[in-house]
Amino acid sequence: MSDIFLFLAAALLVITACVHSWFGERRLIAPIVQSGAAIMKRDLARQVLRFAWHLTSCLWLVIAITLVHAAVTGSGAGPVFIALIGILHVGIGLFDAVLTRGQHIGWPHLTLIGVFCLLALV
Repeated sequence: MSDIFLFLAAALLVITACVHSWFGERRLIAPIVQSGAAIMKRDLARQVLRFAWHLTSCLWLVIAITLVHAAVTGSGAGPVFIALIGILHVGIGLFDAVLTRGQHIGWPHLTLIGVFCLLALV
């Protein structure tokens, strides 16, 4: 495996997770919670929305740690697992690009994370 691509994917995952949490909280979650929508008047709905949003960022950090571990030790994440991470991110990134007509800032990052994972296997 090419470790540099695993490090690049991991770095982009960390950046993506941070941007996702920071900007998502300020530009999406907080406005939704403060919108006065009927569902947002329930504490549980507000807590679950915020929890689910930030859980995604936490999972990206775990994936980043896994990729760094694989690069440093040469073990921990087999080629099949790295391929799955790559295929998933390429698919999600391209789906996001089509769905948002390229307007969502995350699609290039997600796609590139997947490409880096797949290139690490070449």
